[in-house]
Amino acid sequence: MIKAKKIIPLNSPVLSLIKSRFNHLPPPPPQFNHELALSYFSPYFLKITLIVLFFIIFFPCRLEAQEEEGYDIELGKFSFFLTTRIMDDGSIQDGGLGWNYAGAFSANLRVKFTSIEKNEEFASVADSLNAVKQKIYEVYFLPLEFAPVKTASAKLWFGIGGYYYNETLSEKGFFNMPELELLSMERVNSYTNEFSMQTLGPLVDAGFTFRGSEWFKASLSAGAVPVFLTWAEQSVSIVPLLDPDHADYSQSHWGSPYLYGDLSGIISIPRFKQPLEPSGWKLWFSFLFDYSSLQYEVLDFKYESSKFNWYTPERTVVSRSFKIEGALLIPISGMHLQIGGGRIFDSMTVDTGSAIKHEKNYLNISGKIINF
Repeated sequence: MIKAKKIIPLNSPVLSLIKSRFNHLPPPPPQFNHELALSYFSPYFLKITLIVLFFIIFFPCRLEAQEEEGYDIELGKFSFFLTTRIMDDGSIQDGGLGWNYAGAFSANLRVKFTSIEKNEEFASVADSLNAVKQKIYEVYFLPLEFAPVKTASAKLWFGIGGYYYNETLSEKGFFNMPELELLSMERVNSYTNEFSMQTLGPLVDAGFTFRGSEWFKASLSAGAVPVFLTWAEQSVSIVPLLDPDHADYSQSHWGSPYLYGDLSGIISIPRFKQPLEPSGWKLWFSFLFDYSSLQYEVLDFKYESSKFNWYTPERTVVSRSFKIEGALLIPISGMHLQIGGGRIFDSMTVDTGSAIKHEKNYLNISGKIINF
């Protein structure tokens, strides 16, 4: 039992409750978020329907199935794709421009924007509320992509370029913790957190696409940011728990590496008649993996000398994520309605501690236009 007026060890329940939420760990280079938790009658599904209709009406071009989701439009030597993903707490817009400037040589620019807005409770604190606004910009630039193999049935490519990541996060809320009264402290506190981070590094990318006739297509790709530089700034306020109640911190660090891989495919379902031939109904699957490692200081606080004090310990964070997806592609008026789901297996290790694991199911409903 915790008694008032005593020095609390760092692993105490009171300190664990506070620390569990108010340490914002700057995230590793981003991992693709596949959580599209939608329902047929939600406003998010209506947005998807309007977007699909927009492209069908205004972009009647030849569309390829090279992207996992979305649209890849070929305009001569140029290609363009745009994908919109709607989540229950935000959205992701993913677009790219490609230019085949000399036979086997091409260039690609991809930009992804993620916007998240949500209200949540602090972990392990029932009487609390936190408003979160987060925006993330990612740029994948491959000025040189070389395809030594490029045929009607197969393509092998290698690319080099750069990667840029920009995140801003704003959190404002409060928490009510009766346990703090055991320390003769106020139980109700306000909390604000303003965080920003930029990451820059070289990018190496490679992949292979195989089209096995009209029945099957598979694509395997992988990339790496072997080394990257991170700049981060953070401003945290917890009133009246800490004195001083406000702390600012900025830092820059080298990190290594960020790795990603993706195996996806489409299988045609046969028609139920002779002779056997593929139908418009198809099965889609995808396996994705991400890994990153970071070392940096965290704006934290600890209990000593009968009060909480700010400090900045160095942490090593290793993140791993594995995702598996499956869906049925239903042909409807020249397009495909994609209905399926998946599961995420996330793992994060801080220093030499035990891995923090998290698993989640998600629903995937979207429109897709493909061409075998």
